[in-house]
Amino acid sequence: MMEGLRSKIRVAVVVIVSAWIGFLALYGLLKPISNGCIMTYMYPTYVPISATDGVSSAKYGLYLYHEGWKKIDFNQHLKQLSGIPVLFIPGNGGSYKQVRSLAAECDRAYQGGPLEQSFYQEASLTPEEGGKDMDIAGFQLPNQYTSRLDWFAVDLEGEHSAMDGRILEEHTEYVVYAIHRILDQYKESRAAREREGAAAYGSLPKSVILVGHSMGGFVARAALIHPRLRKAAVETVLTLSTPHQSPPIALQPSLGHYFSQVNEEWRKGYEVQTTQTGHYVSDPLLSRVVVVSISGGYNDYQTKKLLHISG
Repeated sequence: MMEGLRSKIRVAVVVIVSAWIGFLALYGLLKPISNGCIMTYMYPTYVPISATDGVSSAKYGLYLYHEGWKKIDFNQHLKQLSGIPVLFIPGNGGSYKQVRSLAAECDRAYQGGPLEQSFYQEASLTPEEGGKDMDIAGFQLPNQYTSRLDWFAVDLEGEHSAMDGRILEEHTEYVVYAIHRILDQYKESRAAREREGAAAYGSLPKSVILVGHSMGGFVARAALIHPRLRKAAVETVLTLSTPHQSPPIALQPSLGHYFSQVNEEWRKGYEVQTTQTGHYVSDPLLSRVVVVSISGGYNDYQTKKLLHISG
């Protein structure tokens, strides 16, 4: 009888210890993480870029991000384009407005760093409302960089690109168009300035930096090997939490097929070009393309959820 009691006690101890270890492990996984970020304020304006005739995906849109609390004339603003173009591609069910965090911080970095929180509040109020009587038009911050980043974003209607390969193909087609449209917009902006007598400054950009979030990163890679993409129109790609090898859930056969097709073209893109007899012709087609892939674990998943909710 005593032996049976000891066995029950041992079992109870093992159960309690196991439950305690499991609780500690679960707490370590789910415990709140201290927020080391500093709150920033964004005043986004999305300037629409006019579409050219014959665009196959007219339901989509292209926007230029502008950071600032003052209203601007869109046409005049576009005339001043002279920075480095960056195109943001949202992911599955994402919004083009998710570009605002990256674009706003890049703009502040170009302007010399983030301003004190009180500046935005005081500048947006009249003296009667408690704001400062300052000349906003003449206010300028020190410039730390020789060129600024001009952030563009594609509006893909929040479609679920992780569900169907045909949607991915449509997104890729539009992103290729958007890349060309952005580069053409710089030419149009310079021509407009010259017609008004302004002196030409700087060189026109020849390529666009692509930044893709989630499935948008795969769309960026697909656009890079698209047969209609202009030569050297993209030389830098940054992907954020992108599934590169295979789709997260291949609900449609077209999804797995498209992933295989794009990845196969990328493998070919890193092969040295030779003749049938084996003589060297040129370096790999993708040898000059810089690809940076950033991903994360559970904490990154929490951030991604917030990004989708806020977007």
